[in-house]
Amino acid sequence: MSILSLLFPNRYICYMCMERTDTEGYICTDCLNRLEFVHKEISIESPYINKVYYSLYYNRYVREKIKEYKYNGKNYLCKPFGNIMIDTIEEKKLLGEIELISYIPSHRRKEVLRGYNQAELLAEYIAKKLNKPLLKNNLVKLKWTENQTHSNKAERAINLRDSFHIKNPIEIKDKKILLIDDIITTGATMEECSRVLMNSGAREIIGLALTSSKQL
Repeated sequence: MSILSLLFPNRYICYMCMERTDTEGYICTDCLNRLEFVHKEISIESPYINKVYYSLYYNRYVREKIKEYKYNGKNYLCKPFGNIMIDTIEEKKLLGEIELISYIPSHRRKEVLRGYNQAELLAEYIAKKLNKPLLKNNLVKLKWTENQTHSNKAERAINLRDSFHIKNPIEIKDKKILLIDDIITTGATMEECSRVLMNSGAREIIGLALTSSKQL
């Protein structure tokens, strides 16, 4: 039994604000009220992706929490974020369409600097909760790319070309894959990863992100 359990019996901790809560799922009622759930299907006009969804509207609160998750070492936020994305999977009835879960990989240098890949943590959590196999260390990023925050989709696509690689195509052959990311901006990264997966033998790709900064 943890010290927290001894001090606060029948209480949970909100991972967003670190306050005590009676609510399960790592999010208290106050933080839930700051989230805008959309569970929205979007189009990024790619021949390599069957469907793409995101879970939350990109408001100021979500932007702050994603920044903390990605850059401030709060990797435990993968749990409440992962639960929210599972809600999208359930609402859109995607579970039966998923045979394998993958994620947008980071370049090894960026992963060393940050300490983790935020998309990988989400995918690991979701795969465990849904009892689905995780494609780990197979889809990899070989080429370092600079920050593309201010690039448009065409510029991003050029920069990302030949950045990703499948190490073991047999593992994805004829599989329906759920591809996880934390945020979609233009969709170029998800499209390029999907292109590599499909060209390496995958049958179908469904994209899922926590949010979209461009509201596609």
